[in-house]
Amino acid sequence: MAELPEISKLAGQMGDTLSGKTIQSITLLQEKCANIPPDEFQKRVNGAKIIDIRNKGKWIITSLNNGENILLSLGMGADILFFDDEKREVDKYQIKVTFSDGSGYTARFWWFGKFLLVSDDELESEPNTKDIAIDPFDERFTFDYFSSLLKGRKTQIKAFLMNQKNVSGIGNMYMHDILFKAGLHPQKKISDMDEAEIKQLYVSITGILNLSREKGAFAYESDFFGQKGGFTNDYFLVGYKENQACPVCGETIVSIKTGSTTSFICPACQKI
Repeated sequence: MAELPEISKLAGQMGDTLSGKTIQSITLLQEKCANIPPDEFQKRVNGAKIIDIRNKGKWIITSLNNGENILLSLGMGADILFFDDEKREVDKYQIKVTFSDGSGYTARFWWFGKFLLVSDDELESEPNTKDIAIDPFDERFTFDYFSSLLKGRKTQIKAFLMNQKNVSGIGNMYMHDILFKAGLHPQKKISDMDEAEIKQLYVSITGILNLSREKGAFAYESDFFGQKGGFTNDYFLVGYKENQACPVCGETIVSIKTGSTTSFICPACQKI
């Protein structure tokens, strides 16, 4: 599942490639991905020009010059692929956006993808995105800001970080190494953390996510041009490395159940 490094990269590529283009048509083969019927979707975006593309957490928002916004969520994963000519488009997709110059992009969702149309007036109150917090790539995501988020909290640290209303963009894939680098057990309560641990966690969050961004994002995810990222499994420290040796102490990495998710930890380095 794409997380902040992958979504940020995809949104940046889409913005660089598509800004200024005029929408000619929208093909919706899977209507349940959208929030309105295909004919209404087409009518509201036809002839509109893209003025901005950005991400908000794991959502990608395309703003049009007619006051409409396309909200894209990859769900559990998706291939969002650009084509410069319709003859070069992929065969399988649920959604196709075509521009007046003959270029476009397709979306093939693996599971739970969304493609919504929301007006400027509705965007601020849109249920899917209105409560999403700022992400660690945002310049406002300072240590002071992060520390203030944790103040007075009693929940478990992993559950807190996975909640997109607290910190957006982080999912289970990078969480294992984030907590390992911080020396924190996923189930440690925030109220039991001291300032040094909070500082180390902040450094770990920004460090792990920025490393993936520097490497071109996760190797199993395709970008807007079908290229894979450079962050391979070799860069994971404990994530997905059950029964292997901890890179710090040599203890065997184990997997534990944490709520609805699995966590890979070093039981010696991450004591609860």
